[in-house]
Amino acid sequence: MQLSEVLNKYNFPPEVVEILTQSGIKDLYPPQASAIEKGILDGKSLLLAVPTAAGKTLIAELCMLKAILHQGGRCLYIAPLKALASEKYESFKERYAALGIKVGIATGDLDSPSKFLNKYQILIATAEKVDSLLRSRTKWLIDSLNVIILDEIHFINDGSRGPTLEILTARIKQLNPHVQIVALSATIRNADEMAGWLNAQLVSSRWRPIPLKEGVFFNNQIFFNNEGTRLIQDEAIDDLSKLTLDTLRGKGQVLVFVNSRRSAQAASRQICDCILPLLTPEEKKQLQALSKEILSASDTTKVCKKLAEVIGFGAAFHHAGLKPKQRKMVEDSFKKNLIKAICSTPTLAAGVNLPARRAIIRDHKRFESGLGAAFIPVSEYKQCAGRAGRPQYDDYGEAVLIAKSPSESQALFERYILTEPEPVTSKLASPGALRMHVLSSIAGGYIHDINGMFEFINHTFLAYQKKTFNLIELLGQIFDFLHKENFIEKSGFRYFATEFGQVTSRLYIDPISAITLREGLKKAYEGKSFSNIGLLHLMTCCPDSELLNINKSDHEELETFAASCHEELILTPDNNPFLEEIYQYFATLKTTWMLSNWIEEEKEEKICDDFGVGPGDVYRHIESAQWLLYSAGILAELFAFKKLTFILEDLRNRVHYGIKEELLELAQLKGVGRVRARNLFRKGFKKLSDLKFISAEELSHVNQIGKALAQDIIEQISSSRRKKSVAVVEEMMDWS
Repeated sequence: MQLSEVLNKYNFPPEVVEILTQSGIKDLYPPQASAIEKGILDGKSLLLAVPTAAGKTLIAELCMLKAILHQGGRCLYIAPLKALASEKYESFKERYAALGIKVGIATGDLDSPSKFLNKYQILIATAEKVDSLLRSRTKWLIDSLNVIILDEIHFINDGSRGPTLEILTARIKQLNPHVQIVALSATIRNADEMAGWLNAQLVSSRWRPIPLKEGVFFNNQIFFNNEGTRLIQDEAIDDLSKLTLDTLRGKGQVLVFVNSRRSAQAASRQICDCILPLLTPEEKKQLQALSKEILSASDTTKVCKKLAEVIGFGAAFHHAGLKPKQRKMVEDSFKKNLIKAICSTPTLAAGVNLPARRAIIRDHKRFESGLGAAFIPVSEYKQCAGRAGRPQYDDYGEAVLIAKSPSESQALFERYILTEPEPVTSKLASPGALRMHVLSSIAGGYIHDINGMFEFINHTFLAYQKKTFNLIELLGQIFDFLHKENFIEKSGFRYFATEFGQVTSRLYIDPISAITLREGLKKAYEGKSFSNIGLLHLMTCCPDSELLNINKSDHEELETFAASCHEELILTPDNNPFLEEIYQYFATLKTTWMLSNWIEEEKEEKICDDFGVGPGDVYRHIESAQWLLYSAGILAELFAFKKLTFILEDLRNRVHYGIKEELLELAQLKGVGRVRARNLFRKGFKKLSDLKFISAEELSHVNQIGKALAQDIIEQISSSRRKKSVAVVEEMMDWS
């Protein structure tokens, strides 16, 4: 089936035909043709469960374009991860700007204003963001939709993100039963069950534009399933380097999946020597420039230095310990075929589109708490394997497991290559997930009693899979809990959210976090001694807080830290049951300690070394603490703990910038931050007023403040003065 025939049949304008054909698309792939035949362009809902690179996104785009150009419609594209949402946003914006289609993205602060979102014809967002908007009663967002795209629908199987995606999908089905749902996924075992839940047609296929060979490497040979064997004769000293070198000599690229961050970093160093001789002089030059760019950050950590080192050899590692900017640099350079091999934890397989000639799954086991070394799920292997094969570059892709013995080779074949992935199952039945979504349903005005909630649950995948046993009893307990803790109030047989419940839902925090903050702030307001450490510790006691892992070697130091700040803590094991378990208590203390070092301007590199984390981890903990401090400030205002609101706001800004209190004014200048603010302070500029009469030339001599930034700072100060002058005049006019 030719794309031009489809576009002409459905009366797409010539501009669309030109845009899509210019991108090299002529013939539709078999799964795409099946989607057309099943009526997706006639308004039918569809679940497209096909392998990576088999053309799922194009079908979604055609569906959205038809709704926009023929019906003046609006579309919502839900991606499970911010990185994926950003990737789609950039792609759609670039491709469809010429058609006048406005593309927007919403992945920021969960309670950010939504008044501008209705101007977009395609809005790309995470499930959490859309759920947050619905909690704020932005019902128009769903009412006005023609098409909703649910990308990576199998994320419903994820214990963390799955419940929100499932609840959101059920809510959309309930609020707008006529909306066209297009769900996209890699091949899943129970696709028919999921399509039934969505009331959608199903296109399920294993067809790939780039055929995938799956095999196991042992004793210098790859044993493929029904594809014979391949002898690897390269002279490298270890299996991973042999497989990497063999791929690169064939002008391919490599993704290596390992079980931990440390392994990713070690594996990238391991393969450096076999990559370097194959690089061209120009590639070496570009890689050195990229390496220097990574090292140019103001506070370079050991992880950054290790990344810069291996990048100089044409390799890289990729894991959650890197900052988002660093991960994107690695991804972009790999897409340009500059970086030849990436060693990664499996998170990369679920992230942005990053195919390679060969995907090497080196580690098929990883440590699980309470289980020891456990086999990774089949679905995880399939995700990693699915990255093999670069469209437009490769005739085939190879997914290769590494075995250490003949018996292990056979076992890996049977466990991963010859086995279907695990079925997708609902994760909504957990009390924590239900607690949040019951409150949000009441606060949003969507339900008002237990029967209404149970009726809504019947729209979920949980109910479709008939796993709702004991659900009425569990829902009853949750309603009683929310009522007892004053999140909801009862009028007759109906429930309504209190102001506390409304605020908690809007803040997008667990009700247990809201209770923790309420009780902790009350203790502080009523006279319990506390410090900034005590407030930071209060944040870490919330279920929504990111917590550091604890090792046995940490115990002695944490006991000393606990003793030194015991009087400053608002919550302790003596007054809070949550902290009675020693591991939990130590995890909150370690996280508090790291955050307190951050706001005392400790160098990022030292924090990473002292606490065994990467710069990306520091970034996530800062984000988590900031949001909880913001939430605490809103709750302090709600409960009239006025004197605490100013303390919490200052502490939130200190966490944001990583600064001592004396730098609060300076750090808020755009482009300054913690390091430059400290440099200004050392030069005697301690407040914004100290910068009023300095010239840009003088300011540019301060360390790390060049001429461009100096001029920008002067303009910011001038603008601030003008705004204050206008405000004074307006106030005088009001008085007159």
